[in-house]
Amino acid sequence: MGQVGQKVAEKLTFSDEEGRQYSFSQLRGKWVVLFFYPHDDTPGCTQEAKEFTRLLPAYEEIGARVFGVSTQDAKSHKAFKQKHCLKVPLIVDKEGQIAEYFQVKRFFGLCSRDIVVIDPEGRIAHVARQVSPSEGPKATLEWLRQTQRAQN
Repeated sequence: MGQVGQKVAEKLTFSDEEGRQYSFSQLRGKWVVLFFYPHDDTPGCTQEAKEFTRLLPAYEEIGARVFGVSTQDAKSHKAFKQKHCLKVPLIVDKEGQIAEYFQVKRFFGLCSRDIVVIDPEGRIAHVARQVSPSEGPKATLEWLRQTQRAQN
């Protein structure tokens, strides 16, 4: 899995720092942005999560849901989110199953900094590997805007 054009398993489920459950079947009809990051409350990860939070209204305006994904537990995600006033849900992927599904590399259990975009039909539309924490959120938003303009 993890290749552009492949359909995402609708039965794939995950939960955020509050225990809310999500599945790709629930998210169908929306663009979904998954940003994988190595570890809560480290400088690059904080910068990236804050940038996604800052840009969240623009993502929502174009019909996209944004989720952060890392291998820390819900308690760590909650503390990270509260400390930095983050607005994006943070997905708990302790076993790395979501990362593995999308072919996100892990080093010592930590995810690489990758972004995966899933289209409203449930297919992987875009994958960016080893992104910059400052530029990745903006570049992904611009990619989405250009893609939507091209489709209209």
